[in-house]
Amino acid sequence: MSFGWKGSVAVGLVLAGTAWGAFTLGAAITQGKWDAEKLTAAQHTMGVVVEQKAVEARVVTQYVDRVRTIYKQGATITKEVPVYVTKEDDARCSINNGFVSVWNAANAGVPLSRAAAGTAGEASGVALSDVATQHAAESQYTLELEERFIALQDWASGVSAVK
Repeated sequence: MSFGWKGSVAVGLVLAGTAWGAFTLGAAITQGKWDAEKLTAAQHTMGVVVEQKAVEARVVTQYVDRVRTIYKQGATITKEVPVYVTKEDDARCSINNGFVSVWNAANAGVPLSRAAAGTAGEASGVALSDVATQHAAESQYTLELEERFIALQDWASGVSAVK
């Protein structure tokens, strides 16, 4: 049975149409899978972002509460310095230049100056109550920094734990 050239063209067109149909159907299925995967990934990403924001909110709230407590305690201690270190204590206790040099070098993170060593035993004019007040302020600042680093660690571990 021979179809002739018209039959051959017809069979070719049928085969080409079938191939085109299979191609477009395959493309549509692949596009559908791709779209579904993109949607799933976007939903997962949104979930991760929401969970990370929750971690951030929890950490910030805890940090603010802890720092507020540190500042309240620091203010109370500073206010109480005159009760625990009286004017009479200031008069009885002489803070010498050597102590002031050590204090300042330690706070600045620098080596002690040997130039001031000759006057180390002389009175500095700094009152004991001033030392107590300054120590309270520096301790308050140090505790606040400690809480800041704890909060940063909590945030980093919390955010990295979100999957």
